[in-house]
Amino acid sequence: MPECVAVKTVDGERAIRLLRAAGLLDTGFKPARSGGRLMLPVEDAELALEALRSSGLEAWPCRASFEPRRRPRGLRSLGFEGLSGYSLVGDIAVFSRREGGPGVEEYRRAAEALMREQPRVRAVYLKEATVGELRVQRLVHLAGEERTWTVHREFGLEFEVDIARAYFNPRLANEHRLVAESVGEGERVLDMFSGVGGFSIHTASLRRASVVASDINPHAALLAARNARRNRRRLRGRVSVLRADAALLPRILQPVFTTIIMNHPTASHMFAWEACRLASSGGARVLFYRLSESCPQAEEDALQAFTRAPCCRRVEVRWCRRVLEYSPSAAVYRVEVAVEPGRL
Repeated sequence: MPECVAVKTVDGERAIRLLRAAGLLDTGFKPARSGGRLMLPVEDAELALEALRSSGLEAWPCRASFEPRRRPRGLRSLGFEGLSGYSLVGDIAVFSRREGGPGVEEYRRAAEALMREQPRVRAVYLKEATVGELRVQRLVHLAGEERTWTVHREFGLEFEVDIARAYFNPRLANEHRLVAESVGEGERVLDMFSGVGGFSIHTASLRRASVVASDINPHAALLAARNARRNRRRLRGRVSVLRADAALLPRILQPVFTTIIMNHPTASHMFAWEACRLASSGGARVLFYRLSESCPQAEEDALQAFTRAPCCRRVEVRWCRRVLEYSPSAAVYRVEVAVEPGRL
């Protein structure tokens, strides 16, 4: 049986994140509640208490009996071969269909097995493609409730998501956080393809920054605005939401931005001119996302896109990071580009 530390229930989520990051949380057991406190199973109570208290949380040693976690079996152990993996968005599971892979009926059987294995999954869909300039997903309902709206949680933040109406990728949770941590206090940040507000809200939750979240998709913009309100008590900065075509942003916004996020891996290169026009007079750091075969190729694509923009006086590609796998031969990369605007 693991050792035990107790925290106030209201501090539970933060305490769990801290202990997990420190490798002290015993994830083989479920936390327990008692009298307004959350009892947490830990590997070493003394070290856990020190970690929590040094982070400003009240914590106490305790004794409790913890229920072991039943780890759900994977698709392969359930007898399904050749299927793509699935992502969890809130309580909705989404499979991505592979070209040449099994048919819908095989995915339907897997969805039903998945729901039996994981009771918290309430609906399962198959994503066939992401289509159009609004970046909406073409979905096939496989099992469970026929709804596409849910609430997804990342690092203590809550996001309303409609997987049929607005682009959202739960595999970007760590990327949202890494980008937010890289922003400085007092910065002006533009999220040009914001979706439901992942980068924007993470940034405002960590920094006293002024963030503009913009998306051409009206459903995405509406959800981003709702998510900013939903998380308002967790925000240190301010989030303003626009529903706008990125090509029109220089007509709407002033050139004041010090960080510009361009998370549209298949089309960011088409908006380099607009990004440069919106950079502050002292320049901007552009986070350019690109679907590519390699980091060198993504860096070359970024360099070409910005050097061809007539308003860019200086362009410097700083570094590249692989963000997530897209296919066996391609991945999404983040390229950091420093730009300085010049006169047209």
